Parts: sequence; C-alpha cells; structure tokens
Amino acid sequence: MLPPTPSSILPATSATALGVRECVQASPPAAKPAKSFRFWSRRGLTLVEVMVSMTVLAVTMLGFITTFMQSRRTTESSVLQAAATAMMYGLIEQIKQLDYTTLVPNGATDDPDAVDINGVAIAPPFIRVRINQEKISYLRCVYTPVTDEDITTTTIPAPQGPATTPAAGATAASVGAIDNFIGAIPLSTVTGTVSQQINLNIWVWIDGIPDLTRDVSEVKKITIVYTYSYQDGSITRGVRNREVFLRSRYDQ
Repeated sequence: MLPPTPSSILPATSATALGVRECVQASPPAAKPAKSFRFWSRRGLTLVEVMVSMTVLAVTMLGFITTFMQSRRTTESSVLQAAATAMMYGLIEQIKQLDYTTLVPNGATDDPDAVDINGVAIAPPFIRVRINQEKISYLRCVYTPVTDEDITTTTIPAPQGPATTPAAGATAASVGAIDNFIGAIPLSTVTGTVSQQINLNIWVWIDGIPDLTRDVSEVKKITIVYTYSYQDGSITRGVRNREVFLRSRYDQ
C-alpha cells in the first residue's frame, strides 16, 4: 500500500481555501465589443436637406444684395443732388456778378451767340451764364420790372415768381414760366471718365421790388426753379428745387 501524498492529507479547510483562491484568480468574462457608429459618418445629405440649405442661403444672399443696391441708390442720389446744387449755386454767383441794369436781364437783340441747343435764336430778355467749361447758356426769363413806383397813379405789377416749389408734375406753362432745357450734362469722376449724366431744366423769374416805403432801392428778386432727371437702371427719376435771392445794384 502506497503512502498518502501530501495533497491527499491536506486539511479540509485548506482545500476550501484553495478553491476560493482559484475562483478569485479566475479571469473575468470578456466584455462585449462597443457598438460601432462608423456607418453614420458614411451617410450623405438627402435631396430635401440640400434644397432647404440652398433656400436659406438664397434668402440670406437676397437680403444682402437688396441692402447693397439700396445703399448704392441712396449714395448715387446724394451725389447727383450735391452736383446739381453746386451747379445752381455757381449760376447764382454768376448772376450776382452781372451788371444790374443791362444784364439782369439782358435785353440785347443783336447777340449772335444767343441761341438754344437747337441753334434757334433766343429772344430777350435772358441771362447769359456758363454751365461748365464747355457750355454757355442763355436763360430766358419772365421779367416783371417796376416802371412806376407811385401807387396812386398806376398799379404796380405783382411778382410772378412762385412762392413755393412747384409740384413735380407742374409744367413751365402751368406756372407762367419759360422752360430752358440745358440738355444732358455729363458728370465726371476723379479720373475724368463719365460716370453719370443729368438732364437739366431751368425756369427763371426776375421781379422788381417796388420801393413803396423807401426801405429798399433798386432791388430785384430772382427766383430759379431747376429740375434735373437721371437714369436709375430702367427708371427715370426727377428732382425739383427752388432758389430765391435778391440782387441789388450795390452788391457787385
């Protein structure tokens, strides 16, 4: 009979402890692999999503373009207004320098240069002014002189110049004016190229102010109504303004 092996004579408590140790040292079960979401990155946009994105982009760009066009239109209108106003102030300064008696207005009938843009002779009274470096115009005017300041012997003519700016739809004939069409006036940029042009019409009234109370002497009131139009794309826009100033014999 063989002698017992050491392992067979281990106490029961030792065997139980060994079994526990084996259970503790046993490797845990393998974890399940994480669910892969790689297939989401391969998914493209649908046609509906593309169309919605393009619609949002188009609406946004349309807003930007509309704002830009409105800003450009406002800027261009301001530039043309400044150009027309500066031109009229230049004409006013020229009129202030003309001889009071003979040139405001001019009654000459033998001036060979007194013709309009069509070459037709202009009948007096008129005022000769320079529009720009290349154009000289003879502005026909409605002249109401003071022939007799004695109110007891004659009726002094009432001033003919309008007290307010005529309406946009008013014509020269409707307000008793003579239309002076200056024609198309080109506006140049700083480089000398023509960027835009305006069509200018001028109405002029010269009214003698009667010296009934001896407060003034030899004064004429000059009223100028000017209308300029310009092309804004396919639309023709027009602006009308009025300038009034006094001209005395002694302000030269």
